Amino acid sequence: MSDSVATPATTNLTEDLQLKLTLEPIKNLNIDLNASRTMTTAKSVQYMYAGNPTTQTGTFSITTISIGSAFEGMGNAGNGFRSKTFERFCNSLEGFRQRVEARYVGTVYPQGTTLKGQSFDAANGGVNGYSADVMVPAFLSTYTNSGGNGLDIFPTLSRMLPNWTIRYSGLSKLPWFSDMFKSVNINHSYKSIFAIGAYQSYSTFMQLMGPGMGFITDATSGNPIPNSMYNVSTVSINETFSPLLGVDVTLQNNMTARLEYRQTRVLALSMTSIQINEALSKDIVFGVGYKINNFNMFGGRRSRLANNKGRNSNGNNKNQRNTVNTNATRNANSNGVNHDLNLRLDISYRRQASITRDIATLSSSASSGNTAFKFSFMADYTISRLVSLSFYLDRQTNTPLLSSSSYPTTTQDFGLSIKFSLTR
Repeated sequence: MSDSVATPATTNLTEDLQLKLTLEPIKNLNIDLNASRTMTTAKSVQYMYAGNPTTQTGTFSITTISIGSAFEGMGNAGNGFRSKTFERFCNSLEGFRQRVEARYVGTVYPQGTTLKGQSFDAANGGVNGYSADVMVPAFLSTYTNSGGNGLDIFPTLSRMLPNWTIRYSGLSKLPWFSDMFKSVNINHSYKSIFAIGAYQSYSTFMQLMGPGMGFITDATSGNPIPNSMYNVSTVSINETFSPLLGVDVTLQNNMTARLEYRQTRVLALSMTSIQINEALSKDIVFGVGYKINNFNMFGGRRSRLANNKGRNSNGNNKNQRNTVNTNATRNANSNGVNHDLNLRLDISYRRQASITRDIATLSSSASSGNTAFKFSFMADYTISRLVSLSFYLDRQTNTPLLSSSSYPTTTQDFGLSIKFSLTR
């Protein structure tokens, strides 16, 4: 209790709930569901001062579903990057403000305030329409399926919704597919997380009996105004389709190919700037890979055997041809090295943009963005136990969304490398 002790007492609490479920409703269709809710709280109590001043800080995250507005699009410069979901969010703020303020009707200002003992009157200072108490519930209600009409800044366990991963591999069992492919997989994955990166308690907060209800001192008037305990400056929704739809196949000749469409969206609500920053990214990815076993690039005995086979093909029977192939394989394996040639081709197209949506003026503008096209080719070849050869070619073109902030660029990179190892 001595005021000479400058170190407060601290406690740290972490609550982490993870739920996972695997389903197989039909054969070869696997669905993985997962849900989580994590909350960290750090409390600091200064026992050496009167009233034991207490401060709290922490983080929060919970899985949710925000798919309802995922495919709305970001708009364009012609329509002012209009978003109907954003307009619905702004129009709902006044209704949420009135609901929050209605909870304080009939309450009495607590001791320690300039209006102690008096009944609450909004004329002395009502609920701020741009506070976290109003905007966070409206944000959850508009952009997620778990928001409902609740007024909680931190969604409860009952509002936790699962994310999922779906994989189907049954097509390769069908007659036509089995003749052409060794495997055919269809993939889909969805993940959406509502997060509060950091929050802290108000130093002037005075709590009422109701959950999450209390008053803080207004910096301008000095009067108590209704507000929850926590000062939340930013919340976000991170949504990812990775992929929205993806197909990867392996042909009978061991060639692999994949095609994916991915989509990512990050919504950040700021109570400080009174804005929603929306970052969108859409990707199309195509890739092909092929491995050639025992590819003798530089000739040698195997090539000579193959040439002899060609010259004598008219006079040789089937058994002689098999003998030549067996000798060639035996010669390749006698050195203990399989001269593999690995080829890989990847092509991707990405369109991304960042939109700033001002809540006070109900306006939107693009702050950044670009369109990127990337071509990548790679070849690896094993020459011997000690030497390997690699070649790569990368080409990427970027076209900015806003020509005033940057300009189109093209980057090309290619090279040939030889790796020599003394450890094999």
